[in-house]
Amino acid sequence: MNRKLLLIGIDQSIPYLLDKFLKAGKIPNIAKLVQEGVSGEAYCCPPCDTPTNWTTIATGATAAVHGQTSFYIHIPGESFEVGLEQRSRSQLAKYCNAEYLWNIADRAGIKPIVLNYPSGWPAHFKKGAMAVLVWPIPGALPRTLYPKSIKTYAKDAKKERDLIVKTSEGIEEINNEAKTLVVRLHFNFGSLQNPISLPVYIIDSDGTGYNSLVFKNEQPPTHNRITGTEWSDWIPIELDTNNGALQCLFKIRILELQKDGSKLKLEMTPIYNTQGWTTPESLGEKLVKNVLSYDFNVQEEEIEYKISDDVASYLEYAQRETNTIGKSIRYIKETMGWDMCYFHVHLLDSVNHKELAYTMKDSPIYSEENEQAANKNIENAYKIIDGLVGYLMDYCVDEHTIVAFVSDHGAMPAWKVVNIPLALMEAGLLSYKWKSSENQFVVDWKKTSAFPYNEPPFIWINRRGRDPQGIVSPAQYESVRDNVIDVLNSLRDPHTGDKIVKFALRREEAAVLGLNGERIGDIVYFLNPPYQIYDEILEQLNTSKVSPKYMANPLVYPAEHCFGAHAYYLPTQTFGDYSNSVPIVLKGPGLKEGAHMERPVNLIDLAPTFSHILKIPQPKHSQGRVLYQLLE
Repeated sequence: MNRKLLLIGIDQSIPYLLDKFLKAGKIPNIAKLVQEGVSGEAYCCPPCDTPTNWTTIATGATAAVHGQTSFYIHIPGESFEVGLEQRSRSQLAKYCNAEYLWNIADRAGIKPIVLNYPSGWPAHFKKGAMAVLVWPIPGALPRTLYPKSIKTYAKDAKKERDLIVKTSEGIEEINNEAKTLVVRLHFNFGSLQNPISLPVYIIDSDGTGYNSLVFKNEQPPTHNRITGTEWSDWIPIELDTNNGALQCLFKIRILELQKDGSKLKLEMTPIYNTQGWTTPESLGEKLVKNVLSYDFNVQEEEIEYKISDDVASYLEYAQRETNTIGKSIRYIKETMGWDMCYFHVHLLDSVNHKELAYTMKDSPIYSEENEQAANKNIENAYKIIDGLVGYLMDYCVDEHTIVAFVSDHGAMPAWKVVNIPLALMEAGLLSYKWKSSENQFVVDWKKTSAFPYNEPPFIWINRRGRDPQGIVSPAQYESVRDNVIDVLNSLRDPHTGDKIVKFALRREEAAVLGLNGERIGDIVYFLNPPYQIYDEILEQLNTSKVSPKYMANPLVYPAEHCFGAHAYYLPTQTFGDYSNSVPIVLKGPGLKEGAHMERPVNLIDLAPTFSHILKIPQPKHSQGRVLYQLLE
């Protein structure tokens, strides 16, 4: 029988933390994978960020080849502002210059599904499927248009929209022993072009008092009756939104209904859109109806451990997200079948960003109390991941399935922000002018020779003949690059004297790092930790527009949010116990059992290795090698 592949993609899993929880016995399902498979460490491709490396894992190509450079990509010929205004387009298939392994599988008759994956949207398979699920990608429509809500109505309500009123309308084929009452469900939220309201009828079905609700479905024309505290059937509704007319679904249930009809309290599920976030389109409605219902069951699943501090609400939400992903994989397995499954969970990345700096003694926010709370939240995040691994192993893996537990990048604590634009401004390479209509500074391209992207950490030379507003002549190009490199390499922390930039390279000199393509900046640079550029304020990343607040910042300043950072460092960078490298674990037929790789491998090696195991061609742009040392 042909082999199958399940790729468990866990964003920002860090070797030190995984080993720590394995040794402590906190993640038994992952431990079983390690014991029964082959494990080791891998280096990601710079820029060490999410879209870059999930694309690398799916193609076997470096950033220079596939072109998905962090969350922002600059395409030659465009103005530099365009790439900064289109965050995350690097996750779209149309901007990827390399072939995806799942497309090869599809052509070979190996049915792929790709779920919640930060690359490759949209895919159009012969028999497979792709779903955005809980991870936002440009171009995909939102799965949820409005969150779960509670609505209260009364006969004496002060607002007309909350009134219970009598109606002369009849409810055909529904027994009603009293005068029919009615309330209206109002739909009026930001993305809705035309607010609407729908009637919900209150009836007395047996003469003992008002006890039921009736909702008239228009398409198909049916009556949806709700009694007790059970959820209604799915209620279809077409909503006119900013994204056009969308077919949506929701349910309602009674929380409280007075026998005399004086008060009604009901709960409404999120309003789910069924279109524009799956391929094929029909999968969206199936996932809503068969997977998402757990999210509002009366007996909602409980988290088995306590979560503390400000990360608590996120971890509770992440538990539901993880359930959605796992249940979707199982549902598709049982209804459509799949031979290859790629998916990604972003939970660890989000938690690490918020918590890592609390765990390092050199950090300005460190304390024993903070460290203890942060470690507990990080541990709980790994437990959620471990639960997902166990669920998938129980319901989605058989003796023919290769299981690959992989990550895209690691991270390190960071707590100092470096102001790269200021360094270029002081060197006379970058200039801004005030734009009163926008109340901010904008780049003065007539006086700008070098322009920084912060993610990825590239510097572009504003070159005449190549860039729309270029001023640097071909004869000046190399001298300007030399100037930029000198500026970056000379940066020192004014408080400590520490070197900020590890090193800066011309693009062609960075070929060994896979950074020599046309979407790679003219200069590539890497920081030393604990310096970073972004500390969870997106405004910092658009260097074409700067508010007065950020224009006044010095070269180095304390982060507003101490962070777990990764995009600015080398793949081999370490800081204390932390690293930018990632753990990998592979288990299944044809692979070694209980083995550990002595030397790190590269993420570009995974796609060709999977191709070899599945006996299909390698992606044609793959630059990695088959990891024969993993095989029996």
